[in-house]
Amino acid sequence: MVKIRLMRIGKKKQPAYRVVVADSRSPRDGRFIENIGRYQPRLHPSMIDIDEERALHWLQRGAQPSDPVRVLLQKTGIWSRFTGEAPPPPSAPEPTESEVETDAAASGSEASQEDVDTEA
Repeated sequence: MVKIRLMRIGKKKQPAYRVVVADSRSPRDGRFIENIGRYQPRLHPSMIDIDEERALHWLQRGAQPSDPVRVLLQKTGIWSRFTGEAPPPPSAPEPTESEVETDAAASGSEASQEDVDTEA
């Protein structure tokens, strides 16, 4: 069976990966059929570079992506083109500390007003 999976490269404690098409019997960093992309998780934001045309080619011919590669394909939108599903909505940015404090202060003052209203 042919799989699309990550092949680890890079130095110790500094992982970088190639997205490769390989036979499922070959070792993780062993022989591969084709290199179709790369993934660098240590960059901020992480760099995902996958050749869409080649990835779709192998998916249409029955190659099974590993779970981490499936997540990468979903993030790049290749998986939704393969399955015909709508791409996932973009995630909302995380609130900053000042926004969280402002929200907490606003909800705290609302709660105290509710307590006053129920006592009267």
